[in-house]
Amino acid sequence: MNLNALTQMLLIGLAILLIVSFLGSRLQGMSLSMLGGLGVWLFMVVLHATPADPPFQIMLCIAAVVAAVGTIEAAGGLSYLVQLAELCIRKHPRSIIYISPMVTYAITFLGGTNHIAYSILPVIAEVSKEVGIRPERPLSLSVIAALHGALASPISSIMVILSGFLRISGIDMVTIFKIIIPSTMGGLLMATFVTSLLSKAMPEASTVTETATTDMAPACLPRGARIAKLSIVCFLLGSLGTVLIDAIPSLRPSWEVNGIKILLPSAYIMPLVMLSTAASIMLLCRIAPKSITQGKAFTAGIQGMFAILGIAWLSSTFVQSNQPVLLQFISAYLSEPWQFSIILLCMAAIMGSSAATIKAVFPLGIALGIPPKILLAAATAVNGVFIIPIYPTILAAIHLDTTGTTRIGKFLFNHSFMLPGLVSIAGAMGIGFLLVYMGGL
Repeated sequence: MNLNALTQMLLIGLAILLIVSFLGSRLQGMSLSMLGGLGVWLFMVVLHATPADPPFQIMLCIAAVVAAVGTIEAAGGLSYLVQLAELCIRKHPRSIIYISPMVTYAITFLGGTNHIAYSILPVIAEVSKEVGIRPERPLSLSVIAALHGALASPISSIMVILSGFLRISGIDMVTIFKIIIPSTMGGLLMATFVTSLLSKAMPEASTVTETATTDMAPACLPRGARIAKLSIVCFLLGSLGTVLIDAIPSLRPSWEVNGIKILLPSAYIMPLVMLSTAASIMLLCRIAPKSITQGKAFTAGIQGMFAILGIAWLSSTFVQSNQPVLLQFISAYLSEPWQFSIILLCMAAIMGSSAATIKAVFPLGIALGIPPKILLAAATAVNGVFIIPIYPTILAAIHLDTTGTTRIGKFLFNHSFMLPGLVSIAGAMGIGFLLVYMGGL
């Protein structure tokens, strides 16, 4: 097949991917999964492409994490975390620009998904208006903080996929966290500093809708604070256990096959530990199994899992079927290893999913022979999902800001999240590259 035909296939495939990503992001819910499956079917019928392998291993890990998070929610643990976050923000309202992104990062890091930010964004919008600070500043920072917190979380779907690729290259979970956590936090601090230099005054033309203030005292949790705290402790122990068992082979269960000692594969550690953690919380906190499936976190997690099935399968098929053209383009125009981060950033903007971007694009980096340490340092670029402002948390923040300061500009890309997002990613990648070279990876 000549180059023109390959280029034509690439453009048609890219059009399918863009349409599916845009429609899925707008319709939300299960739509992204179904549209992703339709996209794979179109690739096979229209382009005669070979479909990539479905991401079943990733779905196994995500399902186990969703079970654990759903159990914590049923025990009141997630509500307890959000109440602590609200107390922290309301205690220092004048410093909301600095506090809100750090608090949001913390709760998404613990919760494993940036969608937990929905619970804290209304508080941020309300407190900002009460003290006369432009809500755009803390809201935009908090949305970006949620993306970084989820990337760094040991139990997020993004980390599941990232660690899966890097583990094959000999980079364990501890090393990944030593790079990802400082780089994401450092990038967020840089974005916070830059944003704090912008005008924080409320525009005179803004129409502020009065909202009732929330009492400083946390509401009583359905299962009581003691049960909620116990669920959080179990969850933290489970997350720590996942990291330690992955990093220390002697802690892994083993068995013998024909006299040969076999260690538990790394790919099975997270799902087994998370399912065990969920079971422990259910038994210790006496959670009714039915209540686990009725929580918002469980429902959102299941929807996210199926979205990954669709969009990750589609994006992997796109990259796999167009790999020769993509490799030729990257070799010609983006030959420096660090420039692979540009590919990650652009694909994240198109796909609207950090996890799907890693699943689809990292194999391309491996095929190019890019060192694993470069892939690790560049990983924060997958949080570029904010570039096209159709991501759910972005739309939620815009809706919550009744002053109208948080908005999408006339030219689509000049929106409230662009500056803090780009600064945080640039800063995170800079710190990441510095750390991997200083650490001698």
